[in-house]
Amino acid sequence: MTEPLLDWRLLGERLHVARRRRGLTSAQVAERAGTTRVTISRLENVHKPAVSFDVLVRIAQVLGVSLDYLAGRKDEDTVVLPSTTTLVGAGA
Repeated sequence: MTEPLLDWRLLGERLHVARRRRGLTSAQVAERAGTTRVTISRLENVHKPAVSFDVLVRIAQVLGVSLDYLAGRKDEDTVVLPSTTTLVGAGA
């Protein structure tokens, strides 16, 4: 069997830590990323949801971390976001 492209356990742990560091609820992250609280909860609790790459990117943007960090490809958790960043599709 091939190695999974994404370690869902690590993603869930890092998502949870990044969300808590920013003082956000799962509902707040979901709203800002244009997804549901259930999706955020399932990701954090290592239940692989049917989630698109775009949603993962928006979650990372909301949390101010890179997708590489969430996916476990890098240990650095911060990225510089322009102060005028608008998330396309957020809230839609």
